[in-house]
Amino acid sequence: MLLSSASGIATAGDSKLIYKCIANDEVIFSQLPCPANYTQHQIEYHYGLATETPPPTKYDDPLLAMLAQKDLTEAQLQRWLKSEIERLQQEQQYLEIRRTSDLEQLERQRYWEDTPQQAPEFIEKLHKINLRYDALKQHNHDALVRLQQYRQQLAE
Repeated sequence: MLLSSASGIATAGDSKLIYKCIANDEVIFSQLPCPANYTQHQIEYHYGLATETPPPTKYDDPLLAMLAQKDLTEAQLQRWLKSEIERLQQEQQYLEIRRTSDLEQLERQRYWEDTPQQAPEFIEKLHKINLRYDALKQHNHDALVRLQQYRQQLAE
């Protein structure tokens, strides 16, 4: 009998989710969440496919991480800010290229499946792609604006 934390007995839904607990060189698989001293990955089984989800990473401000070193000169910081801003601008362009590629792939799939453009499934997939890339671009844009503000503050 499998145990789960909620009801004491595992259900069919519980069996689709497994936790991969990692500490040092030790890996343990469990249907219960990992202890605090382990890194937890979730493995989901759905229609015969396994999807492993790593633990969420805490978003750290890259500038604060650089400043924590305290051995940077102002010139080094300016160069780093400039290169990071350029990198983020290039990433914005790359995200737009990826969006276009995904939309073209969806359009080809729609064409070969002979699905009308007004089909709810097609519109839903189109919406999901746009939402995903909009969120990525917005996150990227927020970081870009923050770095540009830091750079402007240093220039003053």
